Amino acid sequence: MKVKLEEALNQLQNARAAENDQGIANALFVVGVGYMQKERWDAAAGALDEALELCQQLGNFAGQGQVLIRQAELAAQQEKPSQALELLERARAAFAEISDPAGQANALEKRANFLESTGDLAGAARALEEALELALGAKDELSQLLLNQYLAPLYRRLDRADAALEAYRRLGYLSQRLGEPQREALALMGVGTLLLQAGNQAEGLQALDKAREMYAELGQAKLAAQVKQEMDRLAG
Repeated sequence: MKVKLEEALNQLQNARAAENDQGIANALFVVGVGYMQKERWDAAAGALDEALELCQQLGNFAGQGQVLIRQAELAAQQEKPSQALELLERARAAFAEISDPAGQANALEKRANFLESTGDLAGAARALEEALELALGAKDELSQLLLNQYLAPLYRRLDRADAALEAYRRLGYLSQRLGEPQREALALMGVGTLLLQAGNQAEGLQALDKAREMYAELGQAKLAAQVKQEMDRLAG
C-alpha cells in the first residue's frame, strides 16, 4: 500500500486525542509503513515499536503479526538477516496463537522470499513447504496453487527434478480447477520440459504441445511460437 504520510500522521494525532489505543496502534502501523517508504528507518522503527507494544497490551495477536512482518522487512532493509528471520518467526507464532493459517503462511512466504534473496534456496523451499501444509489443512486451493507455482522452479534450481515435476503437476491440476488457463499452460511447460529432460520424449512433447495450444487459444501467439521453438529444440 502507498501511504500518504501527512494524512497518516494526522490520523495518528486524532487517535491520540481520542485516547483510542487500538486506533493509535493502527495509525502507528500505517505511519511506520509510510516512513519505510521514504527510507526514514529510525522513524519507522520508532512507530512500529510503539505499535507492537500497544498490540501486545491489547492482546491483539493479528496486529502483532502484521507489525512484526513490517519490522522484519525493516531489518532486512538494514541488512540484519538474523533479526529479520527472528521477527518473521515471532510473526508466525503470533498468527498461530489465533489459529490463523493465512497469517502464518504469509509470514512463511516472507521468510522464503528473504532466504531466497540471501541464496538459501533449501531454507526457502522448507518455508514454502510449511506454508503449503497450512494451505492444505485449510483446504485453501488458491494458496496451494500459488505456493506450487513458487515451489516448482525453486525445486528445479535445487536439482530436485521429481519434486519439481510433482509441483508442476499440482499447479496444472489446481489451475484447471480454478479456471486459470495461463497458469495451466505454464504448468504444462514445466511438466513437458522436465519429462523431456528425464528421457520421456512422447509425454513431454505432448505436454508442451498442449501448452502451445493453450497459449494460442489465449491469443498469445508469441508465447505459442516460443513453445514450438522449444519443442523443436528439445526434440533434437
